Parts: sequence; structure tokens; C-alpha cells
Amino acid sequence: MRFDQLAVATGGTLLSTVNAARKFAGVSIDSRTVRKGQLFVAIRGPNDDGHSYIDAALKNGAAGVVSRLEYPGLEGIPDNVAVVTVPDTHEAMLTLARDYRKQLSARFVAITGSNGKTTTKEFTYRLLEAANVNCFRSPGNLNNLYGVPLAVFAIPRQTEIAVLELGISTMSEMPLLASLVEPDVIAITNVGPSHLQFLESVEAVAKAKLELVQAAAADVPVILNADDKLLMREAHKCRPDFITFATDSEADFRPQSVQPEENGASIVKIDGVSFRLTLPGKHQVCNLLAAYAMVKTLGYSLEGVDTMAIQLETSPMRGQVVRRDGITIFADCYNANPESVMAGLDAFFDRLGGGRRVLILGDMLELGDQAAYYHRELGRQLAEREFDLAVLVGPLSKHVMEEATRRGKPQGKFLHFADAESCARAISGCVEDGDLVFVKASRGVGLEAVIDAMPAGEDA
Repeated sequence: MRFDQLAVATGGTLLSTVNAARKFAGVSIDSRTVRKGQLFVAIRGPNDDGHSYIDAALKNGAAGVVSRLEYPGLEGIPDNVAVVTVPDTHEAMLTLARDYRKQLSARFVAITGSNGKTTTKEFTYRLLEAANVNCFRSPGNLNNLYGVPLAVFAIPRQTEIAVLELGISTMSEMPLLASLVEPDVIAITNVGPSHLQFLESVEAVAKAKLELVQAAAADVPVILNADDKLLMREAHKCRPDFITFATDSEADFRPQSVQPEENGASIVKIDGVSFRLTLPGKHQVCNLLAAYAMVKTLGYSLEGVDTMAIQLETSPMRGQVVRRDGITIFADCYNANPESVMAGLDAFFDRLGGGRRVLILGDMLELGDQAAYYHRELGRQLAEREFDLAVLVGPLSKHVMEEATRRGKPQGKFLHFADAESCARAISGCVEDGDLVFVKASRGVGLEAVIDAMPAGEDA
């Protein structure tokens, strides 16, 4: 896009008409990763201000800048730099993303839910790719009001299907994301106690997710997890008809069979089609069902595809099995809430064989006033499990240890560390050759430092 067109699209002002015909390709909000020729949008966030990094972005090759009108450093930007000023740079980025989305002929798939969004997105992409569909999926977890616009900007014009995940933490966010994405198919994986610091109750979480459905046209297909009774109850207040998937309930898409293998993988058959699922747990079967339902709803077939060869993978730290020098690690520490922790533990304890079972669990964040309750509930659950050692990290995790020992678990089965760094320094004394280790915590705890401190090895 030309910079004079950018000014018109965003309602901004191009400071120097000399730069009107200059063009940019791509958009970035990070001066560290901006590529040559991209537009740098200086976003003022809660913790940092992108305007402080305009010089760095230009040194790294940015073609020009979108700046806040009141930014006092405008006079210091050289005249040969294309600058468009706007009242609100974030709103300008959203406006530009909406404009580009309308130019694309791709059909858009929007995936939301409390758990499994990223993995379901990755599975959907892998199935579409195997069906020879020209598809795109949002990188990593670009799923919020900053990430989704960047994902939209990255979609090639020839894309047939764009698969995006949408994440929210407040009631005000989903309508904005819905107006940006305008999905042609919607999938909601589940709802649970996540972001309760802002949404207060699981019912509020469901209502916030379902705002995506309310914003969509009545003929947009909506795919729901029929095992989630709360989600289904709240969804029927929005509209009567849904496409459903489930492992335990009546649904349009259910597994015909799930055959576990000794290495923790399983063979999942759906509609007579078999898949090898290397990520352990019933929740991963649900993610595959959701992906399969989306592919079928979009009208694609896997006939003639070697579905057993499809690599059903997810993003790092989201359920991978990693082996480090004789230690098998279930690495699932990208994020955590009460339901995702229990689903991960179920998968971990279903694993056959191995030596000692070691749990490394960090705080579950953003649970608001109910944080202590949910950590005590996790302690109650651990009191009923058989494990050799539980390593707990973070101040909230003390509630887990206190509740589990109150219910009869020996104190000697627990270690507590104030943070991930202190745990990482001591981890070599906590694990040994042959151990099965489950690692789970909210992203802010940083438990990947504990995994990195274990002996080096290769991913399974």
C-alpha cells in the first residue's frame, strides 16, 4: 500500500507529501522483528510505548511509521521517513486490518474457547493442508486485539482458507475481534475457569465467547463441544442449530475408536478415517474432532489422503512429549487453568510404563478472587493420585501442597519453590533417569526455564 492510501484508510495525516507514493509491504509492532519494507505501527501499551522504538524500527529497515498525533518526538524523525499520524495507533491498525480482510477472497475460520484453541488451529491446518487446500493459520498464539490484526496482515492474497484463533480476557474484546475477522465458520472448543480476574465466572466466560456467535450471520456454521454442558446451555440462548463434536455425548462427530499405543500415542478413527495422534489425552482427541468437523463443514474431503501420515502437531510447550537424557517430559507449560491442568494430569496418569512420576506444577494465574479456591481444589485432586514427587512453583501453589497434605499425602512428596528460577537451579536433584515428568503452569510463571535446566536431549 502507498502511504497516501494508508493515510486515507486510517483517517490519518501524511506528514510529508514527498513520501506519498512510497509503499510498504507487511505490518509490524515490534522494532526487534520488523523486516525491511514493513510498516511499523507504534503502539502504546499498558507496560511500554512503541513510540520509544521508532528509531530502532527505522534502523532495522521499516519503510515508515504510524504514530500517535500527540507524540512529542515527531519533529526528530527525518523528513525522508514516511510518517502517518493518527489519534490512536491501535485503532488505526484495527481499521487497516479490517480493510485488508475485506480485500481477501479466503473463507475465514475462527476458533475460540478456554482450552485447546492453538492445538485445534494447528490440527485444522494440517488436515486442510493434507487435502491440498491453499490455507493459512495464524502464527503462534496471535489471538488477541494486537495479534489477530498481525495475523490478518500476514495472509497471502491467494489463500483459500484462513484459520485464526481468537482469545479474550474481558467482555469488550470479542465484538471487536468478530468485526475484524467476520468468520465464515466458528468453532468453540470449550469454556472453563480462565481469566476470572476479569470475567468473574465460567458463565461470564461462556457469554463472552458466544459474542462471536451473536455477531455472526444466522447462516454461519457454528461448531461446539457437546461434552461441555454449560457451553451448550448458553449457546442455545443465542441460536437453535449447531454442529457438534464430543467424546462422551451424542454429537455429529464422535470417535469410532481410540486405540492407545505404548509410546503414549493413539490411533483415532472418525467416520472410518484413521489418524495417529501423538499428543496424549482425551482432550487432544476432542481437538482432533473439532478440526475434523471444521474440514467437513468447509466441504473438503480426505478421501485418497494417507491420513495416518498427517503430522498432528501443535505449538511448542503445548502438550509435547520431550525426552531429555532418559527423562520423559510432558511439556505443557504455555498456559494453565483448572480444567486444562486436570486434562493434562489425566493424560499423564494414563501413560503406561515408565519409572517414577514427578509433577512440576506452577501457579494458575488470572483466577481473581477464586485463585486460592482453585489451587486448593487441585490439592484435593492430587491427594487422590499416586505420584512420587510434586514440585510446586509460585506463591499460589502453596495452597496445593497445604490441601493435599491436609488430606493425607505425606509432606515428603512435595517440594515448593518461590519461582521458576529457583526451581530450575535445583531441578537436577529432583529428577532422575527413567522418570516421567509432567510440567504445567500459566505462561507468566515461566516453567520452560525448568525444562531448559534438565539434561539436554531431543524431542520425542
